[in-house]
Amino acid sequence: MENINIMRRDIEIHIQTGDITLTSQNKVTLYPFSWVSNPDGLSRYIYGEVEVPATLPVDVIRRDGISCVIPYTGKYKEFYLRVKRIYSETTSEYLQNPTNGSDWFLAKVVPFGKEFTVNAFASQLRKISENSFHLIFDKGDVVLYSGAESDFNVIEANRQNANLMLACVPTNNYRYPVNGVGLIRWTKSNILGTDLASVLAREFGEDGTPVISAGFDFDTNGIQLRLDTATVDAMN
Repeated sequence: MENINIMRRDIEIHIQTGDITLTSQNKVTLYPFSWVSNPDGLSRYIYGEVEVPATLPVDVIRRDGISCVIPYTGKYKEFYLRVKRIYSETTSEYLQNPTNGSDWFLAKVVPFGKEFTVNAFASQLRKISENSFHLIFDKGDVVLYSGAESDFNVIEANRQNANLMLACVPTNNYRYPVNGVGLIRWTKSNILGTDLASVLAREFGEDGTPVISAGFDFDTNGIQLRLDTATVDAMN
């Protein structure tokens, strides 16, 4: 069997901010949504509608919910939603509210860190999601959640590890207090004649990725590195 080396992998980190990257891991069907008029409704509310094919069973909608994209609206109003099940261009029916027999479900959200629902306001939906929403039907209400199941983004990590090694200043990492190049210590100095080369060789050598070549760009204060990652890649 052919022996294939796989690069080290790790959670993606934004080098400049130190933030982790969260990405959507799920693929869902997004059904069309639109704000609609409701002449019989109260003025304190606005009203929205999600269209689904009639082939989607009612019991599946009630059990698993549906997903859609709700565009931003600047109206600070509570709202109701209804689900329109379409049979053809001329035939449709609405999902019935089991509590009052109407077509409308009051939109609710779960505040961060809470266990109870509160009425949703259209202009505040971005607190939940910037685009897609998952709708779960709970008796006479519909509870809105983010449509994305987010998780850490895992990437090939050799380049990220190198960047983090360059950025880390010794004593700034509590777990490994003596590790790191701390490139910032040289970026505003006369780099010629310093011990940067020996620091690079030591730190990356101990990381298992010896330096093949290194060059400093005086215009950008950046460094170009070629590292030998064969040993660490072979361990994966």
